[in-house]
This record gives sequence, C-alpha cells and structure tokens, in this order.
Amino acid sequence: MGQLDESYPKKQFSVVPVVLCKSLPIPADGREEKNVYQCPVYKTETRGATYVFNAQLKTKAPPQKWIIAGVSIILDVEGVSDAFAHGKEVNVVN
Repeated sequence: MGQLDESYPKKQFSVVPVVLCKSLPIPADGREEKNVYQCPVYKTETRGATYVFNAQLKTKAPPQKWIIAGVSIILDVEGVSDAFAHGKEVNVVN
C-alpha cells in the first residue's frame, strides 16, 4: 500500500486514488532515489502529445521493471473514468 505494485490478473487498468501533487526542486547533486519510478503521466490513452509530467512513484521493485512494462498514468481512460464519477457507487470485483 502506498506504492507501485503488480496489477490484478486480466485487469488492464487500475484506478489511482486522488493524490496531492507538489513541485519540488531537483537536488543539487542530481541523484535519483533507487526505489522511485519516474512514471509518465498523460492526458489520454493516445500518449505522445498528451504528456503532462512525471509522477514519482515509490516501488519495491527496480524502476527498470516498470519501464519495460510500459507503466504510465492516464488521466482520462475512456469508459473507465465515468464509472468512478463523484456520487456513483463503485462495484469492485476481486
């Protein structure tokens, strides 16, 4: 909990909870933390020109695992975001 983890089998998308994003300066030494994946965030599934920023997600696995898997955050997944609209009841199947 509180970090990037494997998805459930046969589940293409996982809904990310609302998160607080804040801008911080890059450390002067330029080092990156070992257990943080620089996850690209896109507006839509189209990716490319819809790039917004990199989210720093904690992970137990090496960040290279998520790079190879092509993990990203998509802000508007057509048909999925509508199911989680404010005030709607969500049926989660595990």
